[in-house]
Amino acid sequence: MFQQHAGYARFAYNWALGEFKAGLDMGEWLSDKTLRPRWNRVKNIIAPWNRELSQNAAKYAVIDMGQAASRWGQYRAQRKRGVNCRRVGFPRFKRRRHEQGFRADNGPDTVRVDGKVVMLPRVGPVAMVEEVRFRGRICEVTVNRTAGRWFACFAVDTGETAPPAKDGPVIGVDVGITTLAVCSDGTVVENPKALGPALRRLRTLDKAIARSRNVHGRNNHSNRRERLLCRRRQLHARVVNIRSDCHHKATTAIAKSAGRVVIEDLNVSGMLGNRKFSRALVDAGMAGFLGKLVYKCRWHGAELVRANRWYPSSKLCSGCGSRNGALTLSDRQWQCELCGAVHDRDTNAALNLRAAGFELPGAGRGDCVSPAQPAVVCEASRESTAGVNSPTRLEY
Repeated sequence: MFQQHAGYARFAYNWALGEFKAGLDMGEWLSDKTLRPRWNRVKNIIAPWNRELSQNAAKYAVIDMGQAASRWGQYRAQRKRGVNCRRVGFPRFKRRRHEQGFRADNGPDTVRVDGKVVMLPRVGPVAMVEEVRFRGRICEVTVNRTAGRWFACFAVDTGETAPPAKDGPVIGVDVGITTLAVCSDGTVVENPKALGPALRRLRTLDKAIARSRNVHGRNNHSNRRERLLCRRRQLHARVVNIRSDCHHKATTAIAKSAGRVVIEDLNVSGMLGNRKFSRALVDAGMAGFLGKLVYKCRWHGAELVRANRWYPSSKLCSGCGSRNGALTLSDRQWQCELCGAVHDRDTNAALNLRAAGFELPGAGRGDCVSPAQPAVVCEASRESTAGVNSPTRLEY
């Protein structure tokens, strides 16, 4: 049933994308509000097998395609005006091998959960491995398959207000590759480097898959190749889970212990352009670590402060404030020429970030920051979250 619903959602998405591209060729922009009535008129003709499935899967697939096209259109409009913004690609057709998921609900309060059993429309009761961790109004439920396992993602409105601001120490967090994070209070988060031990097995599997394609043909079905692909997906999922587990544990501990957290506003996508350490950078997952830290601070009432991207936290002496302009990326330890203090690069950067967090948002540090740029920018981390918790991933 899950595979049928995922296939139905993929079929509707690809149909909507084809209609959208045909409309562009005719000079017409088709939004999801235009595509949905068209889909309802033709779905029984082009997909007569849909009567046994939930129509929510196709409905939300068409809506998702319309939203993807809208984001691409906004990006193109901004680029024409000369605005420098993040690139958004044109929507692409979904493939059976990669896209296995669908929206199971039909709006809030249409999915019921009783302990470890979830009642999905048209699918019926489904047993889960664990219960939903939050209690409240279920707004959305998305079902998807990862490495051969089906997961349900719940968006729950608990009705709780944002936690009040708490008193606590100011902690500077410096992220890196060798060590994932170093905090000013002495906490060190080691990088799990989950991808390294798995690379040899991944290469072996990729070679076996390539041999199977050469022998049986790329477009011919092979049970052995499917088993190899399944093993590769499981290995990738294990790498992701190891990295994510480390990130969640570290960010939760930091957000609970601090009253204010100071991080760097890193351009991670720009750093990936360096081929020498791009793989290690992706394996560390800096962007994912910082993203989790942002919403964990909202959950636990801690204030988040972003240091300016050009703030030289590694080059400043945390003792006297002098600047070492000759510091290179390979220098992990250095001695201040003014006061003689010997600094570990990461620990010194964390201490400087902590010192910047004591300043008022928008206050500069003279020649320590680039012109017309503040040393720290306060993040609106105490705004109300309307009681909506981040989705919980449950394994069936």
